[in-house]
Amino acid sequence: MYKKPVKHSFKVFSENLKTGNIDQVILMYGIEQYLVKWAVDTLVKKYVNPATLSLDYVILDEENASCSQVIEACETFSMFSERRVVWVRNFKPLTSDSAKGYSKEEIKELAEYTAGSNDKTILIFSSEEIKASAILPTALKKKAQCYHFDKIDKAELSSFAKKRFKTSGVEITARALQMLIEATGYFNKESDYRLFNFENDIQKVIAHSDGSKVTEQDIERTVSGDLDTFVFDMLDGISSNQKDKAFQILYNMLHSGSDPFSIIGAIVSQFELMLSVRQLREDGLDLSAMHKKLGGSEYRIKKLIPYANKYSVEKLKHTLSGIYEVDRNIKTGLLDGQLALEMFIASI
Repeated sequence: MYKKPVKHSFKVFSENLKTGNIDQVILMYGIEQYLVKWAVDTLVKKYVNPATLSLDYVILDEENASCSQVIEACETFSMFSERRVVWVRNFKPLTSDSAKGYSKEEIKELAEYTAGSNDKTILIFSSEEIKASAILPTALKKKAQCYHFDKIDKAELSSFAKKRFKTSGVEITARALQMLIEATGYFNKESDYRLFNFENDIQKVIAHSDGSKVTEQDIERTVSGDLDTFVFDMLDGISSNQKDKAFQILYNMLHSGSDPFSIIGAIVSQFELMLSVRQLREDGLDLSAMHKKLGGSEYRIKKLIPYANKYSVEKLKHTLSGIYEVDRNIKTGLLDGQLALEMFIASI
């Protein structure tokens, strides 16, 4: 049975803003904090008088936002703006009921307040992550408007880029735009590349162009994307016996400004962790136990497990020896950086 695609939260927010369907309490969360900032800025532009911006637009960060301060900021009335906007960013009670500096009683009081807050104030809570079962998120899910700003899809990302190129008066072909999107690694699950990065890369590409049209060469020379993402993609190519894909990724990295030593460092980091993961898997450790032993990011360890499973311990040790040798050959001048890396990929 056909299911109608679910609208991304930024579209729902835009529709609500257009119709004036904006509640007094809003929760915005998700990895695309660019969209969170965009949404807050849009609300401020619509409801806050520019002449009293410093009075009617309040930002409270995790360092200076107690529960009582949030309530106090909301209860202060504005006489000059249509609505006051209070933005509480990275608020710890969104992720834990036992956050340092906050008692459960205070959090409960704030949660209860959000059910009947000042209707002349728009109170916005935002965080990249939330704990859905915590006291405050539970209350907000019931009473507030909630927007989950996750990654956008390919059509939306293309539209995002086209608007910025058009605003700058610079043309870009469909092929060049597709090349730009692929070069960034935005859709790789392992990537930390976000819309903030994408907008910066678009501006770099525009600055590098002749001012009228973006070429594929402009993209090759300016877009660095996410180095760890490129290494993951390279691993995909190598492990699936698609060496041509791995070589192309290498060339993209080099042409986009990554120096051989940065690439080597990223490869070494991934393979060393893969070796540790593989060894611990053979010892019977699960993800939680591996994270406790290895430290670092549990998310990164989880993403590396499928790659580690494709190699034996011996193969990983041999590969690491090879990349250590590449590093030595480049540093001693025995081989050119690109050639040494090409030989390394060919040898795997």
